[in-house]
Amino acid sequence: MQFLERSTTIHRNYSQNFGTKVSTIMANPQPDDFDSLFNLEEEYYTEGYNLGVADGSRAGRIEGRLFGLEKGFEKFAAMGNLAGRNAVWEARISDQNSAATEASEYKLPKLSGGTRLQKHLQTLYALTEAETLSTENNEDSVTDFDDRLKRAEGKVKVIEKLVGEGPLTLEASQPATSGSGSAQERRQIKIKRTDAGGESSMEDFNIRHARS
Repeated sequence: MQFLERSTTIHRNYSQNFGTKVSTIMANPQPDDFDSLFNLEEEYYTEGYNLGVADGSRAGRIEGRLFGLEKGFEKFAAMGNLAGRNAVWEARISDQNSAATEASEYKLPKLSGGTRLQKHLQTLYALTEAETLSTENNEDSVTDFDDRLKRAEGKVKVIEKLVGEGPLTLEASQPATSGSGSAQERRQIKIKRTDAGGESSMEDFNIRHARS
């Protein structure tokens, strides 16, 4: 009888100790060396995805800024071209009533468009005036600039029909130096003009720049 009770007590203690050890092992499992091998694909995918997102975010900002600078330069160059043509047209009108004080080798033909042409030139000047153009990078400024550029291009087409001229294409040759002592730089510029009637002509203008 005592032996049976003693065996029961030993069995009970062993069961309690074993259960405690099992609970401890389950609560604090030991890391398996093969677990990392089973999850290699997932780990590499996660690492590559995170690196790609970080690199794409950085490269996207750089490429976006470069693209913005390129497009902005193209738009302002187009606006400057229109402003330059407006200045030439206004000079050709203002020279009609002014006497030439210095002899020039070449002169552009005068324009006779009357008050109508002058009004169009004034409007074109207001659209292309550099001081009124915004360089801010926001939606309102970009929309306003694009609208002014579009209106200026339309106004130039109207003026071209009034003066009987078409779009100009500038072709500059390589500069050449000649003379002794004070060197002079001579550059030949060919201006190709397409008239309203469809005929095209070529005019050569020799521009001399004296260099000290």
